[in-house]
Amino acid sequence: MYEHRSIAIILPAWNEAGKIGRAVTRMPRDLVDVVLVVDDGSTDGTAEEAERAGAQVLRHDRNQGVGAAIRTGIEWAQAHDIALTGIMAGDDQDDPREIVLLARSIVEKGADFVQGSRYVKGGRRLNQPLSRTIMTRGYSVLFSLCVLRPVTDATNGFKLFRTEVTRSMNLRQPWLDRYELEPYLLYEAIRRRLRVAEIPVTKYYPADRAVGYTKMRAILDWWRISRPMVLLTLRLRR
Repeated sequence: MYEHRSIAIILPAWNEAGKIGRAVTRMPRDLVDVVLVVDDGSTDGTAEEAERAGAQVLRHDRNQGVGAAIRTGIEWAQAHDIALTGIMAGDDQDDPREIVLLARSIVEKGADFVQGSRYVKGGRRLNQPLSRTIMTRGYSVLFSLCVLRPVTDATNGFKLFRTEVTRSMNLRQPWLDRYELEPYLLYEAIRRRLRVAEIPVTKYYPADRAVGYTKMRAILDWWRISRPMVLLTLRLRR
């Protein structure tokens, strides 16, 4: 807990054996009440590794998409009256020690929704490819134009929010099942005039490119993360 607020951190995971265990064990358990791994139809022992590391695991019987996995985690947090819900990468790209910074922004500074940013002062990016920097920076500029406020790192998956603010959001839309849900959450938080803050965090990419640093496909999945800002701005979705 942080100042008597329960915290659940969602780690969506699909075939992250060899990474998910470390992501779970690095969690500050004096702060995080539940490490919730949502295994999205993995075939490589991701769920078993997460359980051995001490996570609570929810399983999808088939791969549905990272958005569907996050939605499963949010609905679990809602059902269990968790005060603060967070999302982090299941492939160990985020630093769990920084959760306290996001929690402090909510509890002590009154934010409703806190977005991690590698680009605000104090944020860091380690081994990040130049192409990734260009794409994430460019996306954030377009996102900022759509929501009419500056957002420096709209694609960052590291976030923490008051669980209650998601109850009125329409998360059960099928078009949000893949990469669309995370930018949808941020867009909706801003559109609903919630108190949204960006906090400096670290994003780590493995130095060994053979391991890979993302499962995103260059064109299709970048379109998917762009859909919320396009469709919501044009009022073609809600």
